[in-house]
Amino acid sequence: MFKADANRTLEKNGAKNLGILKRICLAVLKFVQTYYNLSLNKIRFLLSIDFEKEIENVFKLLNTDDIAKLLEKNT
Repeated sequence: MFKADANRTLEKNGAKNLGILKRICLAVLKFVQTYYNLSLNKIRFLLSIDFEKEIENVFKLLNTDDIAKLLEKNT
């Protein structure tokens, strides 16, 4: 009806966008990994069990001052 099978642009852009989101999520997890002292797999497991609680903890750890200091250190 909408010729969705013939539309290849949507598929390519969707895969590219999902790849970008995946890299952003992994970067956030690597940043908070130092606070958790756990592997990335264990942090992802904790997020899958109780997402609301753990995502709140992750956002608390993502303090803008800490990120600014980290960026200054890397440049």
